[in-house]
Amino acid sequence: MWDERIRPRRGPVLRGMLRLLTYTCVLLVVPLALLACGGDDDGEEASGQQVDVSATEFAFNPADLELDAAGTYTFHLTNAGEFEHALEIDGQGIEEETSVIGGGESADVTVDLAEGEYEIYCPVGNHREMGMEGTLVVGAGGGAGAGTGSETTEDDTATDDDAGTGGTTG
Repeated sequence: MWDERIRPRRGPVLRGMLRLLTYTCVLLVVPLALLACGGDDDGEEASGQQVDVSATEFAFNPADLELDAAGTYTFHLTNAGEFEHALEIDGQGIEEETSVIGGGESADVTVDLAEGEYEIYCPVGNHREMGMEGTLVVGAGGGAGAGTGSETTEDDTATDDDAGTGGTTG
């Protein structure tokens, strides 16, 4: 009898330990789950909008881009060709480029763009001279879908503008 007064009861102690273990697991798992759910959104906000560009032999699709407003944009280049390619953005004091990538690979470059006109081209070898170039206009007010990360047919409507310019600048 004397031992029962000194020895604690195991049932309540074990239940308390299990309750503590449960609370600890919940406190560890919930923040990790929230990070997993919100991780992609945080990355997109930090880098701005994504612009998808595809490279082939020897052209970009789309070759002419229009973005509504100045801001931070991530250009996602996918090499749909066989040769190595890259994407360089040049103008308004900016000269940024993706890494050189092989066929089937992709690369990103994030650029803080001001309003104005930029040149885009492939800096690999003589690819630019072979036709891998285009224009990027920021703040034109006409590229509603160009900066959303999805390829649109709005670039087809820019054909009227292209016909009047003769295709080459400066």
